[in-house]
Amino acid sequence: MTLLSDLDPDVAYPATPTVPESGLHSLARFVVYGALRAFYAGRAGCYVGEDRNIYWRRGDGTAVVAPDVFVSLGVDPEPLATATSYRVWEVGAPPAFVLEIASEKTFKADLETKPAKYLDMGVGEYWRFDPTGGEFLQPALQGDRRAGNTWQPITINTDDHGHLGGHSETLDLTLHADAHCLRFRNPRTGEWLPDPDEQAARADRVEAELAALRRRLDPHH
Repeated sequence: MTLLSDLDPDVAYPATPTVPESGLHSLARFVVYGALRAFYAGRAGCYVGEDRNIYWRRGDGTAVVAPDVFVSLGVDPEPLATATSYRVWEVGAPPAFVLEIASEKTFKADLETKPAKYLDMGVGEYWRFDPTGGEFLQPALQGDRRAGNTWQPITINTDDHGHLGGHSETLDLTLHADAHCLRFRNPRTGEWLPDPDEQAARADRVEAELAALRRRLDPHH
């Protein structure tokens, strides 16, 4: 009999199979992952991942779950960038923040089986977001914070425009359900984390300003 311990880790603990999701689900994950990845870029000990198989018990290939988006703190991000899967015992810490984006295929597991898995794994906060606005989850934004060996619900508020919001102590960011997307706001500065499209537009503006400056300084080029 071949044991997991006898196999290459990438074989024993394989990558996440590709499972097609709806366009709405993919868009929501794209926005969240892009915003958080840019926010934590270059910060020591921080890693932002998406749809990655996470194994949390060595020798047990069934102790696995693949969150839509997660943030790990106090880890080395460099080897994780190319790793086949996330093995908690190698990384040295479980994700501190996990987000599941509800879909018709996954929302029941997000509510019924994943909370226990993330608790067992050692996750600090477990959030859920329904990009349909409530077809799968009521309310469409939900969060739980670890309190010992159980989950404590995080308070979700509704603003004057009817948007749901809650604060992540782990990230020190406020989450806001904005139509089909989940946005993040820095409560210390009041600024929104730019999504990937906004980041690209900002980069284009900077490049245009630099090009204009070069022309002014050297009108012959």
